[in-house]
Amino acid sequence: TAAAQEAVVLANEGYTNDVEHQSEAKRAKNEIDRLAGIATSFSRFGAPAPASDVPLSAVSLPQVVNEVLALYQSSEDPVRFSGQLSDDLPRVMARETEMKEVLVNLLENARAAVSSAGDVRVRASLQGDSENGAWVSLDVVDNGSGIPADQLPRIFEPHFSTRSSGTGLGLAIVRRLVDSWGGQVEARSVPGAETTLRLLLVPETEAVKTHRYPPGSGTNAGDAST
Repeated sequence: TAAAQEAVVLANEGYTNDVEHQSEAKRAKNEIDRLAGIATSFSRFGAPAPASDVPLSAVSLPQVVNEVLALYQSSEDPVRFSGQLSDDLPRVMARETEMKEVLVNLLENARAAVSSAGDVRVRASLQGDSENGAWVSLDVVDNGSGIPADQLPRIFEPHFSTRSSGTGLGLAIVRRLVDSWGGQVEARSVPGAETTLRLLLVPETEAVKTHRYPPGSGTNAGDAST
């Protein structure tokens, strides 16, 4: 892939005044980047589960979401991205780098589902209570065309995609990573209206109280502090 990209650049340099050629070269580079992304997705999904390698830690969800959203909001993308997160949300048990990857996958999935004037919203809240168990709910909501009811149960399956250009791995990777944190993933959709992808994440305080960590995480009650 790197060699192909270099070839496109070198070829383009020879036609600096040829607008048509430069346009073709740009399209070729974009296609190379797309194929590289597909290859990375296949490699990422086929990699061994990371749970035994990197222990879970307490992650600030507002901080991670704001950092990722800033990248989308500063781009020239016509899709509008917004976030509604309270700074007093409890930290959640995850791996920060993976959390960013999960969020990017969810935002990319939502962006592909909406029109050029679409909206993608990220929101989070604390669900449940101390007596019956608590979760932090993170929702990514888009106002796209929605997902047919017969396809909704399959969207987290590897290689299943509702788009002809999709790899079908983005949401499968999301589920795999969230499962490794001890969390859950849900999907709701109203065809023609909106789709909500929800992560249910273990709050740090709940994990300390109940020792609720996935096997092999390398984390115990003494590793997290309130």
